[in-house]
Amino acid sequence: MIERNRVNILMARKVSGEATTEELKELEMLLMQFPELQYAFTIIGDISSVNSANGFSPAEEEQLASEGMDRINLFLQQEQELPPAKRLIPWRMISGIAAGIAILITAYTLWPVVPRKQAFRNEVVTKTGSKTSVVLPDGTSVILNACSRLQYDATRFLNGEREVSLTGEAYFDVKHDPGHPFIIQSGNINIRVLGTVFNVKAYTEDATVETTLLSGKVEVDFPDNDHGGARKTVQLQPEQKLIIGIKENKQIPVNRKTNFSITPVKTMAAAGNHTTAEKPATAWVNDRFDFDNVTFEQLSHDLERWFNVTLRFKNDKYKHEVFTGAFRKQSIEDVLQALQLMSGFHYEMNTKENVIYIW
Repeated sequence: MIERNRVNILMARKVSGEATTEELKELEMLLMQFPELQYAFTIIGDISSVNSANGFSPAEEEQLASEGMDRINLFLQQEQELPPAKRLIPWRMISGIAAGIAILITAYTLWPVVPRKQAFRNEVVTKTGSKTSVVLPDGTSVILNACSRLQYDATRFLNGEREVSLTGEAYFDVKHDPGHPFIIQSGNINIRVLGTVFNVKAYTEDATVETTLLSGKVEVDFPDNDHGGARKTVQLQPEQKLIIGIKENKQIPVNRKTNFSITPVKTMAAAGNHTTAEKPATAWVNDRFDFDNVTFEQLSHDLERWFNVTLRFKNDKYKHEVFTGAFRKQSIEDVLQALQLMSGFHYEMNTKENVIYIW
């Protein structure tokens, strides 16, 4: 028990930058004795690096800090109801952890709680213009795109209940485990897999949810708008994309009789010095911004998330312009100039407010 507490202290000291060389060596030796704590330590490092490399604004930090403290207080209340023998991390240790959003997230990640089916105790968040990766307790790798949120419960994962909640976009490489299916919840859409590689795009501001399967097999369950609230289940094969309409009056161009469509995954030629062709749905993983046959309105949401700007249309006719293209490490102005050549719209950049006007 004392050694496990020592691991938590050393974790906090390393994240806060206060650990000595001897303490780092001690932490490494203790993690070898308690491999189940290695996952928590990995999460601490991942979230800490995201926070330092892509610093949240003061308002974002305050909001996340408030959410984290609310969860910690809830856990403390639950902890008081447990017998003393079940305590794993005393509060004085949590209060001693270095300040910062990453540490607040770590605190409620490590805090012992009573598992509940509806609760997701762990969370990874990315901000505009950034992405990050995380390895879940079962070994599944996830890369989160900008403005995304992944929630899960590490304790339930270790017990074989592999369920996550996703808002935004993520690339999954799921660890194969036939006895324990991997389930992704995104609103009222559920994706069930055993072991596969795929991409899910499910932003709340978008009119569709897209699931792109690269290998393996996935099963997607979602509301069927044509049958009075019934649900429909679709199985995807490799190199297929499922597009589901989630907003009223927003139909899928491929099949206007339903609220979904299944299309082949397209491959686009690589740009610049890259000779390997890429798929638009997953090109973002390699820092490439690809889009295929999308309206300017749809594209504007991706541009906002990718470049940390706000696009406002002064002339609605340009919302319906359709574009296909690929960019890699270009600025937002480079992208707009290229699109302008194809459409003829005008734009003005307000750098002070980070707003771009289209007319």
